Amino acid sequence: MNVSRFKAPQLSRMALILQWLREGRKFNAKSVVKYYQAGVSVRTVKNDIENLRTLGFAVEYNYHSKSFILTDDSGDLPLPQIRRSEIAVLYLAKELMESIGAEPLTATAESFVNRVQELMPALTGKDLSSLSPSLTVLKGPHAESSFPHFEELSKAVRNDQSVEIEYFTMYRNTSSTRTVDPYKLLSKEGRSYMIAWCHSREHVAIFRLDRVKTLRLTNDFFERNEDYDESAFLKPMFGIFNDGKSFKVKVRFSPWVARWIREDRWHPSQKFTDLADGSLQVDMKVTGTIDVKRWILSFGRDAEVLEPTHLRTEIAADSQDMAALYKT
Repeated sequence: MNVSRFKAPQLSRMALILQWLREGRKFNAKSVVKYYQAGVSVRTVKNDIENLRTLGFAVEYNYHSKSFILTDDSGDLPLPQIRRSEIAVLYLAKELMESIGAEPLTATAESFVNRVQELMPALTGKDLSSLSPSLTVLKGPHAESSFPHFEELSKAVRNDQSVEIEYFTMYRNTSSTRTVDPYKLLSKEGRSYMIAWCHSREHVAIFRLDRVKTLRLTNDFFERNEDYDESAFLKPMFGIFNDGKSFKVKVRFSPWVARWIREDRWHPSQKFTDLADGSLQVDMKVTGTIDVKRWILSFGRDAEVLEPTHLRTEIAADSQDMAALYKT
């Protein structure tokens, strides 16, 4: 089979269709078109199905279930041409995934590289260490179980499949059973999270995965809430906490700390203003009071909240409590 006859988008669609077939998912050509939303027609999907048959996959259409089924899985998709530099980048990705504790993804990357070495030995050579990246990423604080339920949740996200979870809420110190629609998995500062629509609360929430005690994939498939915009949801967050309430925060940093504040990008909306006495004013629009409050408190007396009033009042109260604690 001439690999060059297939372009990357074709191979990508064929791989997706094959995945759905192997999972036993009920779908037809219109389902694939809906998944891609634009640039793919029913005729294109039918050509992809025919290409799979040419490669040895026995794909049939079941008129009873109105879906494609796989009756023989003895074929194999052609391997696209891969450059040595691309394998090196994959090694770098593996290093990064190890640094955030994503062991399942790390294992997948290693497995892929090993497969490429078997199929294309001239590309990788015998010594794979020569492909190791020069960059090493150190792992910071992280949960004991880095990505629990990763395989099941990845499948649920790909298939738009609802899951039932038993979730421990640290703030309330209680566990509850709820059904959620997983939208995306996140990793931040060594901890893993899931963005999902919560059926009981009827809004999008973030769940920390090491607090998911049990998980069960249901037989229900969902459509994403039309009002949900991932960029609009994630961009305003300061940290990982999102209570859905946006507010403007204005903080003045002392001349001593201002030098370090200027070095980093703390939030996409940040705006720096140099003041006459050498101090620095930072303006941001964020969601999530808890994370931004912890950040400000970490600078002690070198950070002063100017706005909003409620945040200034909360930090003042926390400071007084801390002062009282250390008096004894």
